[in-house]
Amino acid sequence: MQSTMTIKKLALVFTGIILFLTAYSQEKYLPGYVINLKGDTTIGLIDYRNWKVNPSRINFREKIDNNQIVYKPSDISEFKVKDEIYVSAVVDIETSLIKDEQLSNDPAIHLKKDTVFLQTIIKGSKSLYYYYNYDRDFFYIKSEADFHLLKYKRYLKEAGGQSSVVQNKAYLGQLAVYLSGCPDVESKLNTTDYIERDINSLFSSYFKCTNGEILFKKEAEKISVNFGLLAGASITSLEFHGSGHKYLLETDYNKSINPSGGLFCEFVLPRNQGKWSIYNELLYSAYNVNGSYEEYTSADIYSITSTELGFTYLKINNLVRFKYPVGKLYLFVNGGITNGFIIGETNSKSVFTKFHTQETTEKDVALEDTRQHEMGLIIGLGLKARRYSLETRFETGNGMSKFVDLTGATRRIYLLLGYRF
Repeated sequence: MQSTMTIKKLALVFTGIILFLTAYSQEKYLPGYVINLKGDTTIGLIDYRNWKVNPSRINFREKIDNNQIVYKPSDISEFKVKDEIYVSAVVDIETSLIKDEQLSNDPAIHLKKDTVFLQTIIKGSKSLYYYYNYDRDFFYIKSEADFHLLKYKRYLKEAGGQSSVVQNKAYLGQLAVYLSGCPDVESKLNTTDYIERDINSLFSSYFKCTNGEILFKKEAEKISVNFGLLAGASITSLEFHGSGHKYLLETDYNKSINPSGGLFCEFVLPRNQGKWSIYNELLYSAYNVNGSYEEYTSADIYSITSTELGFTYLKINNLVRFKYPVGKLYLFVNGGITNGFIIGETNSKSVFTKFHTQETTEKDVALEDTRQHEMGLIIGLGLKARRYSLETRFETGNGMSKFVDLTGATRRIYLLLGYRF
């Protein structure tokens, strides 16, 4: 019950920090232009957010100190910022539910009209456009002044009393007609999935085959990888819960301060200005605690059980990280899971017993059965400046006890300095 409450608290804290940071996202005005509905171009600055979801509006200023103008797709025909071009379009959007648990037996394409900003992927004699709306990807081709949805749908089909997921790949027929006259395209069609990489590759084959001129091509953003070192310290507390092993349950163990360090590998995800990343660590972590428990009857009859528990771990930590610019610094928050594997162990118990004039000391292990793999949850908060980072993090683990009725919960606080190569 206590570990469940801890998990819920960590999840709430992590979610709250992310929502706070995203709610106050920072403006970033970059040079660009807008083209109005009459075809006139205005050079200025556009608040660029490296959008994952196609924007429903943009903020524009002719000069940085001018008033901000908000443009929706119905207000302009095109805008460009950085290396991205968006065009306004009235398009069809397929409305069927797409999650596996929501799929229906209906193979029909269901469309609705909407006015949106489409991102230009390829512009030339044959053009490709992209739209994402928090839910799914849509691709469009253009003939003359009209944009046409490349149609695709997943649905369920009954066969032999069982349901299986099948696909309506109408887009393949559309592409065969649109990019006709090229053998390379025809040979690739059947292996073209409804993803940007495959469809983009098909267009590239067409232009190579026909020697057509590409006026603009949006280069796909790739995952970037960072490597580095970590060094710091941890403060660990250990507390037992359950039944039996009274000498563990009623012992107040001291906190253990130990060095910690290791290596990290961070995969920075494309879009959203690189704010999201998958952060992985190989970390050395250790603790050693001791305490004593006394059973007292009288000055002549009592026993003192002293225990020492120490474990050294090699930890594999897998986190999701979100960073947010604050001036020249980045504030970041991350959360995830940890898997620790024991590479060193101290596990001892000493029982001193006095019975009138007789005194004895017995030594044994404190825990008869220990697990070699500890799992836990992590949440951390820190700052990055150039190649350096400083982070404080909290970790909770399920401890070392393998007994069903006895848990040795660990709590760790880390202070870690990082250096990116």
